[in-house]
Amino acid sequence: MIIRSSHRPPAGRKAFTLVELLVVIGIIALLISILLPALSKAREQAQQAACLSNLRQLGASMQLYANDFKDQIPIGYHGAQPWTGYFVVNQSGVTTLMGLMYASKHMETPQAYFCPSQPDPRFQYATPENPWPPTGAAVLTRLGFTSRPTVSWDGSKPAGNKGMTKMTHIKSKAMLSDIIGIPMSSTDFTSVHHKKINVLYGDRGARALPKSVYEPYQKKVEGQGTGSGAILDYLNETDPTVGSIWTDFDKN
Repeated sequence: MIIRSSHRPPAGRKAFTLVELLVVIGIIALLISILLPALSKAREQAQQAACLSNLRQLGASMQLYANDFKDQIPIGYHGAQPWTGYFVVNQSGVTTLMGLMYASKHMETPQAYFCPSQPDPRFQYATPENPWPPTGAAVLTRLGFTSRPTVSWDGSKPAGNKGMTKMTHIKSKAMLSDIIGIPMSSTDFTSVHHKKINVLYGDRGARALPKSVYEPYQKKVEGQGTGSGAILDYLNETDPTVGSIWTDFDKN
């Protein structure tokens, strides 16, 4: 007796051939390759917008600090290194620069003081390389933004018995930016948005500038170390017509 299987494919249905499956897979791969760059660009735009929002929030905290401390704000740089305006606690464990805002409890929601696009854990919020809250020990703690290098600091106050920068004196000038790190590194390391740099001004307005504003000085500073030339390339207040990173931020 011959037993016939009762499991037959329904009439009219046809299985996919190998060629058809490969075509479908190819179409899916093509769509993914088209969509991924668009999604990546949208994600970066969202992060850049969040970065601008964080800068504005830090600017509001600066204003509150200025209101309580006779218009003074704790911006500047440490020693002879004009790119160190991001310090909260220095290598000696001393609270310095914008860290004074943390000490005075003007620095609420600390997550807002970091750029979401920043890949370097030394400038991210609460990482092993950048602990938060600051430990107070000899562990360097940084924010994700750098301040205008207006005054050289020595420990917890400006060097040479100079006063802090006045908020009203920089109303029309650039005050903070998301350029960070040592300038001898590559430009992708010191500016986190590959075509833009976010800058906060003294009136607490923030906007994105083309990275071309910064790149010429990046190249000039490389190799100069901590000499006077590097300082002038960061900020030349004595002769703004010569140009420098921050004075060019002012013009844009």
